[in-house]
Amino acid sequence: MGTLSVRAAEGLKTAVKNAYGYSDDQAYRHTGISSMNGTTDVGETITVADFRTILAYAQQRHLSRLTFWSVNRDRPCTGGGADTCSGVGQQPWDFTRVLAQYRG
Repeated sequence: MGTLSVRAAEGLKTAVKNAYGYSDDQAYRHTGISSMNGTTDVGETITVADFRTILAYAQQRHLSRLTFWSVNRDRPCTGGGADTCSGVGQQPWDFTRVLAQYRG
């Protein structure tokens, strides 16, 4: 899912670039990524490793925003995701620790 998020962000960058006549750098700086952590409502799984992929991309491109839904789910649980846990193997706050490294 990290790679798919990067592909989607590239598509958004192209759309912003074409719509506003921006350079690639300007378009990146006007876009961002917001991901769900863990098991999503539609059954996709975004792992801590995926967040690392997204972080590396965002740092290289200087995106204006990098965030996730939701910090109250940033803890492990069994049986898939819920409103209060991610549903994936992790330590508490793993997703937060990854994105906290973002410096734009």
